[in-house]
Amino acid sequence: MNTIFSNTLDYVWLGVGFGLVIFFHELGHFLAAKYCGVKVEQFAIGFGPAVFSWRKGIGLRWGSSGREAEVRQGGGETETGRDRIGETEYRVSWIPLGGYVKMLGQDDLRPGVTVDDPRSYNNKSVGARMFIVSAGVIMNIIVAAVGFMIVYMLGFPVPPARVGGVMSLSPAMHAVRADGTRAALQTGDEILSVGGKKTAGDFTKIQLAVALSREGATLPVVVRHLDGTTETLQIKPARPGDDPRGLLALGVLPPVQLAGLDPATIDDWDEALLQKTLTADSLALRPGEVITQINGQDVNVNEFWKLSDALAASDGKPVELTVRSADGKIAQRSILAHLIGPFGKQEMDFLGLVPRATVDGLQEESPALDKLKPGDAIVAVEAGTDLVSHPSPEQIRKTLSSAGEKQLPVTITVLSAGQTQPHQIVDLDKYIRISGGRMGLGILIGYDERHLVVAQVQPDSASADRIPQGATLLAIDGQKVDNWLQVRRIIAEGKPGSTLAISFIPPGQGGPGAAPAVAQVKLGEDDVRNAQMMGFTCDLRLRPMPGTMRTSNPLVAIGWGVRETRDSVQGLYLTLQRMFTGDVSVSNVMGPVGMFHAGAQLASRGLSWLVWFLSEISANLAVINFLPIPIMDGGLFTLLILEKIQGKPLSAEMQKIVQTVGLVLILGVFLLVTYQDIARWAGYAN
Repeated sequence: MNTIFSNTLDYVWLGVGFGLVIFFHELGHFLAAKYCGVKVEQFAIGFGPAVFSWRKGIGLRWGSSGREAEVRQGGGETETGRDRIGETEYRVSWIPLGGYVKMLGQDDLRPGVTVDDPRSYNNKSVGARMFIVSAGVIMNIIVAAVGFMIVYMLGFPVPPARVGGVMSLSPAMHAVRADGTRAALQTGDEILSVGGKKTAGDFTKIQLAVALSREGATLPVVVRHLDGTTETLQIKPARPGDDPRGLLALGVLPPVQLAGLDPATIDDWDEALLQKTLTADSLALRPGEVITQINGQDVNVNEFWKLSDALAASDGKPVELTVRSADGKIAQRSILAHLIGPFGKQEMDFLGLVPRATVDGLQEESPALDKLKPGDAIVAVEAGTDLVSHPSPEQIRKTLSSAGEKQLPVTITVLSAGQTQPHQIVDLDKYIRISGGRMGLGILIGYDERHLVVAQVQPDSASADRIPQGATLLAIDGQKVDNWLQVRRIIAEGKPGSTLAISFIPPGQGGPGAAPAVAQVKLGEDDVRNAQMMGFTCDLRLRPMPGTMRTSNPLVAIGWGVRETRDSVQGLYLTLQRMFTGDVSVSNVMGPVGMFHAGAQLASRGLSWLVWFLSEISANLAVINFLPIPIMDGGLFTLLILEKIQGKPLSAEMQKIVQTVGLVLILGVFLLVTYQDIARWAGYAN
């Protein structure tokens, strides 16, 4: 009951906040109109019939006071006396999607209308009308700056601008110095600026600057290393994954603490369910626990890079942790290192050899929940007439997606606890819509790093026609290998141009006494470099590193608020430009439903989050409202520019056509983003 009440209260506060943003926008128009001597007939929050209204001399009324005002004005009550009737009706209307200021001689739905009155809008100069039209946007900019100022005086949580990890083969791994030498970003580096824009210690500024950079552009990134030295690296952002319209990124992960999740952020800890959906290492650090030692070396909670170093040096062997619980108890835990998957579309491979897939985790609603277990190696997947043995992660994703679209039963054979077990999954109605709009079974797929089985051999690689798919590796140049991390190390330490003798068991010949085969594979420069650009991670669920932007100096807060407003305005303009060129997908746009839902979630985090969100909305409203779209302020301003140029307004007929086109466009965009909001909310979109 308390949760329901709290959630409802969040929506109430958000609704009040939205109303205030709209109020101040319309207040800008209202004050400008009054300043220019224009008669204002209505000041409305919302559209459609009035819920209630207030007018001087009449007071508060349900519905509109317009009819009553006409009757009483006929009696001369507007001329003299303390209770004379006001000319402006202040109203709240039924459709809460905006607001308006209705001025004498101005009607968006009847363009070209004129009123022979010196106080009418149409009788004012073009300059005065431009001022009135733009005043709402100006007010939104002011409100946003003031809102951000309040946020920074209250204190706003931001993730520090430090590298918490680097994805394999990502742009951050391809970073170079001015002289062209490679200098990949390192875990623990502090990023000071991106593309000339300071991060101000805020990780989200890194993401924003990169996402809004131009396609194909190389950005200067200023970093401060752990030893205190500072240098500028050149990095070309790229799009991760298989979505060509995804946002540009560097491939860096946010910083974390060497601590388990904050217990205050966990509503329900279901141990039995978590054991079914997560790997054992994911539960090796409990909520509230803190890592105090890594492999016997003392660490403090913020030295997350030391865990990264230990994982990189482990060679696939266990990393030993000493942890302290909230009540002071000490325990020993062991975890295994993993290779971070590639940043782009390609599979992870070594000399063209791709490891087979494994089950990294399961969604709660997965029909495979009680059949597969996290950590199971996938031996085969069969869907209809399709059978893939030792599939790679990409192969099993494609197979399951195709089976999901065709509603085919699936049999997945796994190696679990040393035994091969087939599991048939026939709950066809439980296929899940996953990322990219594909169908799936809610299985998180990773690489089977503990078994050296080759799932796929890249056709243009050095291993092509030398090592078959399904082979099991045994040794490289006489060095016995037990996992793919050891394979990576040997290749990364190799000399380009040299030849490696790779010993393996051919597929189907793994019985006792099977004779190994040996392939001679030439080591290429790209093979060495790609192995060196593999990042390391683990399954621990670590707490995000906290950071706060706060100042008690109002002047500093104003400066930060103005800068944040500038960044918000510029960011939205650039996003719209990227959408127009196709660099940013329209699916990334959020409409009223999505904003209200997201805003309520942010409001639940506290006052500073609510004020920050409303400030962002105010800045965005300024941008959207001033686009040159008919009916909106920017469209009206454009018409005034044309009137100024040609010395007269467009014809009433032409204005009607323009306004109709604008209305249809606005309605179309509204329906599109609302559909996306609902689809995203329902889980059928990205």
